[in-house]
Amino acid sequence: MHFGLFRTNEKGSACERDINMNCNVLVLFLLAMVVSSATVAEGQTPVILTRSGKPASTIVLAVKPTRAAQLAAFEVQHHICLISGATVPIVTEGSTIKGQAIYVGDTYAARKAGLAGTGFKAQEYAVKFVEDGIILAGKDAKSYETVTYDAAHSSYSGLPGYWEEQGTLHAAYDFLEQFCGVQWLNQTDFGTKIPKSSTLKVKPRDIRRMPSFQFRDAMGAIGDSIMQYDAYTTFWPDNSLEFKAWQQAAYADMGTRGAQANLYLLRMRNGGKMQRCNHSLYGYYARFWTNPETRRPELFAKGYDGEPPQLCYTSRELIKQVAEDAAKYYDTGDSQGIFWNPRPPNWFPVEPMDNGSFCKCDNCQALLAKDEKDNKDFSNGMHSDYFFSFVNEVAKELHKTHPNCNIVTLAYASHAKPPSKIKLDPSVAVQFCFATNREGVHSKSYDREIELLRQWTKDGSSRPMYLWLYDTFPLESARNANLHCWPGAFAHTIGEQMRLFKKLGVLGMFHCGYGQDVEAYVTFKMMNDSSLSVDALLNDYFNGIYGAAAKPMKTFYLETEKSFKGKAPQYTEQRMAQLAELVRKADSLAKTDAEKRNLEQFKLNTWAYMQEGMKQRQMINQSPVPSITVPRVSDAGGDGAKVSWDKAITLPGTWYQNNSHLPALRKVSGRVAHDGKYLYLELVDVCDTASLKSSSMVFPFDDWEVFVASQQGLPYRQYAVNPDGVVVGLSHGEVSFRMNVPMDQVPLTVSSDKSAVDRWVTRLVWPLDKIVPEGVKPGGKFYMNILRVWKLPGQGVPVGAGIETWGPFTKVHDMSRAPALTLE
Repeated sequence: MHFGLFRTNEKGSACERDINMNCNVLVLFLLAMVVSSATVAEGQTPVILTRSGKPASTIVLAVKPTRAAQLAAFEVQHHICLISGATVPIVTEGSTIKGQAIYVGDTYAARKAGLAGTGFKAQEYAVKFVEDGIILAGKDAKSYETVTYDAAHSSYSGLPGYWEEQGTLHAAYDFLEQFCGVQWLNQTDFGTKIPKSSTLKVKPRDIRRMPSFQFRDAMGAIGDSIMQYDAYTTFWPDNSLEFKAWQQAAYADMGTRGAQANLYLLRMRNGGKMQRCNHSLYGYYARFWTNPETRRPELFAKGYDGEPPQLCYTSRELIKQVAEDAAKYYDTGDSQGIFWNPRPPNWFPVEPMDNGSFCKCDNCQALLAKDEKDNKDFSNGMHSDYFFSFVNEVAKELHKTHPNCNIVTLAYASHAKPPSKIKLDPSVAVQFCFATNREGVHSKSYDREIELLRQWTKDGSSRPMYLWLYDTFPLESARNANLHCWPGAFAHTIGEQMRLFKKLGVLGMFHCGYGQDVEAYVTFKMMNDSSLSVDALLNDYFNGIYGAAAKPMKTFYLETEKSFKGKAPQYTEQRMAQLAELVRKADSLAKTDAEKRNLEQFKLNTWAYMQEGMKQRQMINQSPVPSITVPRVSDAGGDGAKVSWDKAITLPGTWYQNNSHLPALRKVSGRVAHDGKYLYLELVDVCDTASLKSSSMVFPFDDWEVFVASQQGLPYRQYAVNPDGVVVGLSHGEVSFRMNVPMDQVPLTVSSDKSAVDRWVTRLVWPLDKIVPEGVKPGGKFYMNILRVWKLPGQGVPVGAGIETWGPFTKVHDMSRAPALTLE
């Protein structure tokens, strides 16, 4: 039986070798008779794998090795060569074995030792020392395609996927880390620490385990695109010059970065048993609303003009349709238009649209939790009984035809709390959305979400529980606001959370966004083993990356982490000066080329980002906030068309890109006046009116958004209007400090004129006694921030370019720099 050609190359070293592996069945039979399965007692004489730069062992594969076993053999061979300079040969069972054997995969030796591949549980693996060698084995997918491995050029093919069983590979990685001292710290050229010893000895110790969590999803939010991993874990946007400068320092060959990221993710055990969920029902608009011929209005929410924002989750027709989709999914793998295209064995996802505008029909309204109405937390139970009743009904319908097929859903936002009046079917898997997991300090919301998670895991159902973690913050919010955040350093919080998740029986987690350098490393390690010490991991990281400069760099991180957790201002001249001194100290201590290159990467990514953040704060402090007196004009009776606009005041100053000092990309302007009873605001956008896009929900397409308050802070009101003149009003902080509360009566009339081809003119009119809760009178003062939203950030435009603001360094939901308006 001929297995094929393994090829591994190390340029300019003794590692260059072509190995043809052939096997004789008779020899294999005889070998199986003589292989000893006697276990070497822990702590006995070390096993010698290389001696004085020469191989003293042989890597042995089964006749038909899995992809996981093939890669495991290559990885063991490659790293032993990096450590010792010796190329340990790879052979198949039946070939001549010189020195100690390293049995990799489902070999006869592994079976004789009681480690047959079929005997392992899901994701289980073992490292076992026997009389004539070492066994590395585990549960592998039955995937036998040829793996190619060219480490010299970072060129690989046929590697196992993240979501297939690869226990043997995990055994190899445990062996390399725990017995050989290899450390994979990040994906760059200088992110691997290799101890050097021409004679490699390993001390016997048996391991049999599986990862702490079966679902370890670092890449889900970007669809496993390995080319995006760098951007996912760095501060600068990937279209910036700063990001490109960092990459050039991180890789000698930019063409290898995707392969390096892929291998790094495998080495860090990313993957396992996939159980993703997300908002799954958006596809129903294309299927059952947009096309008049296939429109089914009975499936959609009632009580809205135009396109409904949600479906009707008490509709029997909807329940049957979703159950039919689930059945088809399990029968054919067709995800029926779900935007991230899940595939079995991932359970069928059921989750509503990402908004709180649910159906207003009597049946739906009757299921709302009235006692949650005043709950100000993002994660609450307002719609828990309502939505999970729907999930129950879909599960019941699906189980009529597919009793062994199940559903996964989210516990998210207004249905984050377990239902109180119904019991969710225990077969339904729940992914709890821990929205505040990366908060810098334990807040009431954080503690409440921990309590909600505890309630879910202790409901007596033993249901499969998963997590959606928002490691995307604070960076996502900062990028959307065109701002540089303080680094969200939270390594010790990661450790605290992982140990809690394991204790509560959580099976795994999806990361919406991921941590930067240190956080990524700590998260990977603790998803694999939640018992690890964070302090030990930090020592490994900083010693491995910075070597002689480790001490000041670790101090830098700990000071940043302390500041992120604290309540004091983060960007201060004193704090930045202290951190700058630590960077200078590290510069003076770095010795090796790798230490200097890693320090350069840090300065290009993290430190330069923070320095720019400090400059931003200084510019904000020096930027004046507009303040105007609104002229009084003749009584117009609340009719914007009758206002003497020539006597109104033009909003002074320059319009800016969101939260910046950069001039606006659109040509926008405004005028304001009052007549003692009404406030009149005219807003003009010089644009191609044919390109304007309206949404029935107003957000998030083209709109004007006006924020009004009696002070520069909470509470405030948000008024929004789209090109079709549709108006939305939300209160923030007025009702028991709740945010995003829809206003039943919006005290605003609007005329939207887009009849001209080159300008959109919008006029807004408020009664002065209703514009803010207590009203405002002539001679009084209030605060107003105005934004023109025109495209979501990240959709082909620079981050932040989708929002223009009146006044520098102002942004959505931040009234701290709102301009003051005094009524004449």
